[in-house]
Amino acid sequence: MARSRSTRRLVVGDHTYLWSVGHVHKGGKQPDVTACLETLSLRLDGSSGRLLLTFYQPPAIGPTSTIGDRDRGWLNLHEPGVARAFLDAALAQGWQPGAKSGQEVDGWTLFPEALRACRTKSDGGAGFQR
Repeated sequence: MARSRSTRRLVVGDHTYLWSVGHVHKGGKQPDVTACLETLSLRLDGSSGRLLLTFYQPPAIGPTSTIGDRDRGWLNLHEPGVARAFLDAALAQGWQPGAKSGQEVDGWTLFPEALRACRTKSDGGAGFQR
C-alpha cells in the first residue's frame, strides 16, 4: 500500500529535477503499520534514472512525512527546501543524476547533512527542534 503526492519540480541552476514523496506500508493486503517507510524520489528531468531515498524506522517517522528524532531534529520531506538539501547531499556523495539506471539509498545516511543544510539557510531553514 503506497501513498504519494504528485511529482514536483525543483530548479537548481540550469537543471530541473523532479521529486516526489511517498509513504509505504509493508505487508500487502494486511499492511503492517509498524513497518512503514517514507520515500523521497529525485530525478533529473529527461533522465530515466532516479534516486530513491528510503527512510525505514528507526530513528523516527512522524506525521505527514516528517522524519528525524528528538535529539537531532526533524525534517518534513514535503518541503522543497528539504528536498533540495537531500539533493545536494546526494550529489556531494557522488550520485550521478544522468545515469540510465536507478539507485536506492538509505536516506538516513544523508539525513545529518540535509539537516545541517536546512538549519544554516538564511531564513532559519526547514529543520526544527522539538
